[in-house]
Amino acid sequence: MSSESTSWRTVLSVIFIIVSLIRIVSTCSNSNRSSNSLVNSDLKPYVITQEKAEELMKEREVNNQVAQFEKNRRSNNLFYKSYGALDSLSIMEQDDYGFSKLKKDTIVFIDIKTQLNVPKEYYLQNNHDDSLRMAIKSPRNLTIFIHDFETKESIENGFKGLKKYSSLKKFKVENTIGMTKTISYQISKENTTFNGYALVFQSKEKDYQTFFEFESSTLSKDLIKTKALDFLLQNMKQKK
Repeated sequence: MSSESTSWRTVLSVIFIIVSLIRIVSTCSNSNRSSNSLVNSDLKPYVITQEKAEELMKEREVNNQVAQFEKNRRSNNLFYKSYGALDSLSIMEQDDYGFSKLKKDTIVFIDIKTQLNVPKEYYLQNNHDDSLRMAIKSPRNLTIFIHDFETKESIENGFKGLKKYSSLKKFKVENTIGMTKTISYQISKENTTFNGYALVFQSKEKDYQTFFEFESSTLSKDLIKTKALDFLLQNMKQKK
């Protein structure tokens, strides 16, 4: 009887071992299948339609344009700050906003026939963004903006369009000489009032206008006029 009992215990032990091994193998197998499933799931490519891809590209392009517009706006508004405020910015910040202090007199082209000399120590922004061709700041806080664009509007309406976000006041056409007009005005920027004097050139060949705007928060209207005419006489060159 004891021998028979021992035999049964041996058989049961063997069965127990076999069942245990089967469970272990099964558990490992299931674990591998689960792991493989997760890996395969992770590796499954993200597929989008062409329409969705184009939509995402357009959205990214719009976002980039908005970001660039805001950057240009901030950069342009910096020229309404004082010369000292521009000096306080690091070279990296100046580069980021697209302007720099000139180390020597620099010639820039307004068009094919017209050149402008920008003197040493002046700040120059030459980004060609929107209708703004360039912005210039003198050490004496005289700011010069040069805009040009094609339009069928009159010079007066074209100028008012440029200043529509600047609280334009005291607008007056002072002189008209052929296709050129001079305008005196006043604007407000960032709670500061600026006197301005502009020379506007209308192209004979097409509906194209160029605006030279001289603005200062410290100079009188008459003094800005004198400074503007002196600057152009000394620095603008016209090829024949």
